[in-house]
Amino acid sequence: MSNRSKFTLSNEAELKAKLNSVLKTSLPNFIASTNSRRAKVLSNRKSALITLALALGVLFILFQAVDSNIGAWSFNTLLVTSIIWIVVVIIFFRQWMKNDHLLAREINMALVPTFTNVLDRLVMYTHDSAHRVKTAELLKESALLTSEGLDIEADDTYTIYGENEVSVRELFVTKLVSNGKSTSRVEVFKGVFVVADLGKGHEAETYISTDGDRSGFAHRTFWSDLVESGEVKETVLEWNEFEKELHVATTNPTKAREILTPDFMQDVYEWWKEHELNMRIAFKGSKLYLLLPEETIKIGTSTTSIDSKKIESYAHSLLRPIWRSVKLVEDVYS
Repeated sequence: MSNRSKFTLSNEAELKAKLNSVLKTSLPNFIASTNSRRAKVLSNRKSALITLALALGVLFILFQAVDSNIGAWSFNTLLVTSIIWIVVVIIFFRQWMKNDHLLAREINMALVPTFTNVLDRLVMYTHDSAHRVKTAELLKESALLTSEGLDIEADDTYTIYGENEVSVRELFVTKLVSNGKSTSRVEVFKGVFVVADLGKGHEAETYISTDGDRSGFAHRTFWSDLVESGEVKETVLEWNEFEKELHVATTNPTKAREILTPDFMQDVYEWWKEHELNMRIAFKGSKLYLLLPEETIKIGTSTTSIDSKKIESYAHSLLRPIWRSVKLVEDVYS
């Protein structure tokens, strides 16, 4: 129990202080390890913007030529030149985006030793498109997102090893919605999806949601589906100020009280109070599933800056949801 991160980093101020302290010594190595890719991104960006400006200039001349009496040969020359410049712009922008995504991966990988030192436990980072399939399976298993036709983006996964293995996936979920004759893609969820092995079985199914999130996931759909059999029931557990904001449904209120510790509910409540975005949590068997909204998540993007403050800000945007996820898991044992 003594190595649990909640006892050494009890609040976000302590997290920031330790992150900044670790980065002060590791920043030179971090910058050096990502310097080559950063240079490519900056070069690609410069080339893309210059060619875009030139292409817009050629297009402007072409549009002007439409209203003038220039010869057919001159007009065709301008048209071909415009097309060539547009193609060049597309090529440079694609190179820019490709290297920007690669830089994000390299930065995330380079930050792993920093995160390991800050959390005082081994942290691993992987980027694999196959994670989308596994994430979809885990989401279905958790029943925290029950809509059909979801498009899941979850290439990046952080795994924290300790007394309990915790995987934290940066998650962006969208869905195509039809509106008459047109369709549009809407955001369903942006944040982190956490799966933790608790090391012990929970002899019930227990779900937590926040006020205002009363449809579309397990504790409401299970309530509708199972109300006649009474397997899952919404339960009042008397948490004073939490009661109005956090809602619990479970197959066994006694077991739910055992696993939903005061520290756990306090941290869930405090996180929710920061932005009042809806979060969803499930305990099933030996696993804890969390869908925790986090607007600072920057999937597939990073920072090209070597300014220490900007790097600290980016690192914090990744580390904060990871730290909070580990903290919530450890609250179960408090």
